[in-house]
Amino acid sequence: MFVCAGNGEDFEFAKSIGVGLVESAITLSEICLSQKVEGLIFIGSAGSYDKDIKPLEIFTSYQATQIESSSLLSQSYTPIPQEIQSNVSYETIQKILSLGLPQAIVNSSNYITTDPSHAQRMRERGILLENMEFFSILSVARRFSLPALGVFCVSNHCGENAHREFMENRVEVMGRLKGVVDRVGIQKSCFC
Repeated sequence: MFVCAGNGEDFEFAKSIGVGLVESAITLSEICLSQKVEGLIFIGSAGSYDKDIKPLEIFTSYQATQIESSSLLSQSYTPIPQEIQSNVSYETIQKILSLGLPQAIVNSSNYITTDPSHAQRMRERGILLENMEFFSILSVARRFSLPALGVFCVSNHCGENAHREFMENRVEVMGRLKGVVDRVGIQKSCFC
């Protein structure tokens, strides 16, 4: 099943689940409880922590983190896990890799990064992208024992101009995401 955030990132082939960690987790859980779901493919935009990654590049992911800025500055701690990986099979991961799309670890938060030094700290941890919902998607998928992955189009760099870049690229991002789904037939190749 394809899912997306909605609120301007809508696709006719995907169910909208809401923006941010909480709304997406609640809505996706309700869907999983009320429908037969065999696997989840989240499709959406992402900001890049790496200035070398160009806007409109496409990535896939089956790994997410949920790291807040205060944690990067050693100003907080959490008793809950900050990393999650989809329970996709080795064969599914190989199919994803065979698509030729680069892989990335995606950080999720209810906030958009505008501080370049924060982006640098994330890059130093090997995290390339941020998307508000993906950690929740993988958490719900794990709870319901579902395979899951994400397909992301870079809409902006994480920095002072993040929102402006997102708005400038949003329409093209939507088109590219639809195009990659159509072109590589992701729905036919991932959960077989």
